[in-house]
Amino acid sequence: MLSYNSFLNKIILPIGDVFFGGSYTKFLNEWAEYDKKTESELIQLQHTRLKSILEHASTHVPFYKNQTHCELDKFPILTKDVLRESVKDLVSNKHQISNLLENHSSGSTGVQSFTYMTKSHQFYLRALQTHWWTWSGYNIGDRLLQFGISQKRSFTKRLKDLFYRCDYVKAFGLSEEELYAISLRSSQRKNLYIAGYPSVINELAKSSLALKPRNIKGIICFGDKLFSHHINNISMAFGQNTKVLDTYGCAEGLLMACKKDLPYYYIMSPHVFIEIVDDNGKAVSDGEMGNVLVTCLTNYAMPLIRYKLGDLAIKLPKEEYPKNRELHYPLLKKIIGRETDVVKTKKGVSINVHSFTGIFEYYQDIKQFKIIQNDLENIEVEYILDTKHNSTTSALNEIKRKFYLLTDNSINISFRQVEVIKPSKSGKPQIIESNL
Repeated sequence: MLSYNSFLNKIILPIGDVFFGGSYTKFLNEWAEYDKKTESELIQLQHTRLKSILEHASTHVPFYKNQTHCELDKFPILTKDVLRESVKDLVSNKHQISNLLENHSSGSTGVQSFTYMTKSHQFYLRALQTHWWTWSGYNIGDRLLQFGISQKRSFTKRLKDLFYRCDYVKAFGLSEEELYAISLRSSQRKNLYIAGYPSVINELAKSSLALKPRNIKGIICFGDKLFSHHINNISMAFGQNTKVLDTYGCAEGLLMACKKDLPYYYIMSPHVFIEIVDDNGKAVSDGEMGNVLVTCLTNYAMPLIRYKLGDLAIKLPKEEYPKNRELHYPLLKKIIGRETDVVKTKKGVSINVHSFTGIFEYYQDIKQFKIIQNDLENIEVEYILDTKHNSTTSALNEIKRKFYLLTDNSINISFRQVEVIKPSKSGKPQIIESNL
């Protein structure tokens, strides 16, 4: 007798492909094959796809009609402003916008931008995302708790939730009572996987500390930053052996990198080509922090070439690649986060968001905090007290002292206790609000 997972994979998913006109199972199999390729095979595949997408763009995309060279560094950097203003010119003349699927992102600023793709490409992305999830041990059909922003589930998505045995709940705006109810309900399900925003999974973990469920098989993180204190809370709540999968993508339809067996991220080189450049668009050396430019190698309907996400990251130097890594994709050493996730000072010192969370995680009195920077000389720290603890002036003084060490005494720091910290316009928590 077939197990439910086998029944879903061998019968339901192929029927779904026929019914919805997709190639989900075919793309799942493709990614399984990519995982088996050697480093040289992956490099050649990426090179071939990069050449093909550049030739296609210069021939069929109006925005690139004057592009006479097909070398990547000759193409202009595509910013979010250009994407919004020239969206129709970025669509291939081989496609009608009315026949494409619209994908929109509000981003951290709340300003919407749009990208377009074919239905086939949407299935490609879904297959890649599912493939990542299998790196956590998840198999299609395993029980799943998923946090998401959109609560308007279409018929197709409700059908997916049913067959995937997925409990889909809202990601943000959950009260402590709602979190505890979700924790209690989830603790009663066998062999459960949890997928969603690290910030809300962290809150779920804190709500589950009293229950200490041991039925959680894996955690799949996407959508915002995974911090070390998130991992600590997850380990305390669900057990130290619970695998936490960290992924890197964006709402414009790009799934760029994911961790598996290493403390580094595997770059999905059959799907994207990633450059790390300085503020002038010049490539930085591997091991140095810079701006992320991503070129999509698979969306021919609307090629995104050298798209500047607004993220900062570091590539791992080749000489530091682990010899016994499981896969042979190129590696990102670290994803710093958004450009606005960095505090800058008049001395030229830049401090990323992880440095600040590394301080606050030792002070349980502080339930939540947010850093606001309006100029190079001052930052204000909004904070919410945990009612279970009594904050003292000495704790704030300790935090301030560590901040001054962190910033080389180059910035003034003030604190303001608040009852509520507003999220960004996209609905996600925002730790650093940079208004420089």
